[in-house]
Amino acid sequence: MIFRKLPVVWIIILAAFAVFVMTMMAALPGADNASAERSADPANTSPELAHLPIVQNIPLPPPPPTPTSSPYSAAATLYITPNTDLLASTFNTASFVVNNDSLNGQRLAELRIDLRTRLFPDMVFDPYGKAGDTVAKDVVVDVREGLSFDGHFYETPHDGGFDQLILKFRNFDRGDRFAFSVDVDPTSITGVAAPGPHLTGSVGGLELVGATITATFDDGTVLVNQTWRMDGSSDPNHSGAIAVLRPGLPERPVLEVVGGSSPAMVGSPDQVIRISGPVGRPVVLLVVEGGLFTAGVPGGGVDLDPFEANTALGAREFTGVIGLAGILDIPVNLRKSMPEGGINYITAAFDNHYGVKGMVATPLALQLP
Repeated sequence: MIFRKLPVVWIIILAAFAVFVMTMMAALPGADNASAERSADPANTSPELAHLPIVQNIPLPPPPPTPTSSPYSAAATLYITPNTDLLASTFNTASFVVNNDSLNGQRLAELRIDLRTRLFPDMVFDPYGKAGDTVAKDVVVDVREGLSFDGHFYETPHDGGFDQLILKFRNFDRGDRFAFSVDVDPTSITGVAAPGPHLTGSVGGLELVGATITATFDDGTVLVNQTWRMDGSSDPNHSGAIAVLRPGLPERPVLEVVGGSSPAMVGSPDQVIRISGPVGRPVVLLVVEGGLFTAGVPGGGVDLDPFEANTALGAREFTGVIGLAGILDIPVNLRKSMPEGGINYITAAFDNHYGVKGMVATPLALQLP
């Protein structure tokens, strides 16, 4: 035999190699005999495979697909003090701009502006000078092209002013133009001379973020959305607000203070805000520092409530995407830029992936001492 002609050392090497080959073949899946298996339990792992690492291949769930933009027919847009700074006022000419964006001939018949859900409390329409500073202004039509305006009226009286304004139209087609102005004031400065302490009588779109807008069309379509801070301004403290009214826009986010509550007085400016919503949904968090100014107001202020501010001092936005757990935590640094400030209002809105915001979160209020 050939093995008799080989040195003993070669016979030992060949025998060891044969044992190694048979061992590896036995470990292959599908072998006739029981295969060696590397497991998390060392007692159940063959010595030949004990040195190998345990690899678990657990695939992550795929992210949800980006939804397509919802089709629509009837649509409208409301702008409040567009492209203006923090000192913007609804008193100024063409501070409210209404567009009919319908695609299939629907005519806008009515627009309702409800301030009860606005970011800053106790902001009301003041057409008769009985709420806010001593200067008042009822609705004045500043631009009207191609449509008929059938008048307006107010509802929901509030401390001398009104929470709701309703505008009536006829033949308001796509491409027609309508803009108006009306006084909006904080009730906290009732009786003071205009423009109020620290220009608090100048109320713009930023203070009115979250106002609920309802558009009714001649075919019976009713659309509802809320105002949000306008995008695209180079000024981080701009005051413009917009409400896009069309079907299929995102739902309202839910906010909470991680490890805290709202409204609350907080000792630290560093807070974490948790946003809950659908996985993969883009979101914008808005933090607005407000201040309460009452110098010179009769009685030191009217109907003041805890955590009430009557003007915006600055605003910041934070963007993100809801994670796989259905939440997004955003660290924020609250601000107190002057002694009367430090009242931070926090809200959020989801984006429909195409730049249009939906309903606005119920705001949080955190105040620095």
